[in-house]
Amino acid sequence: MKNKQAGFTLIEVVAVAALLGVLVTMVMPSLDGANTKVKNAKLRNDLATVDQAIQLYKMEKGSVPDSLDVLQTEYISGSSEFKDAKGEALTYTASDNTYVLSGKDASGILVTSGGSKSETE
Repeated sequence: MKNKQAGFTLIEVVAVAALLGVLVTMVMPSLDGANTKVKNAKLRNDLATVDQAIQLYKMEKGSVPDSLDVLQTEYISGSSEFKDAKGEALTYTASDNTYVLSGKDASGILVTSGGSKSETE
């Protein structure tokens, strides 16, 4: 009478590893696309949040702030640093009583906030 040991053969282990490799290869592009969408959505939300804070500051003080640091303590709660989808700080320039607030999306395309005024307006 022979004793049979329970376990997997080498062929079974290789087959499972190959199947897992194929599944991972199929799933990775969809995860990367989802990550890009999340980064772009966060950029749009951050632009809207800072834009609202600038508008509130403008209503209370009569002019736009010189820098975004002024907004951090009183107009934007928390100590989060707003960055674009590329991980760079949002770009803010103020001139007279107008401003331009922008950042780059995951593709590197410049996105400007809705309250910003272009140089030509």
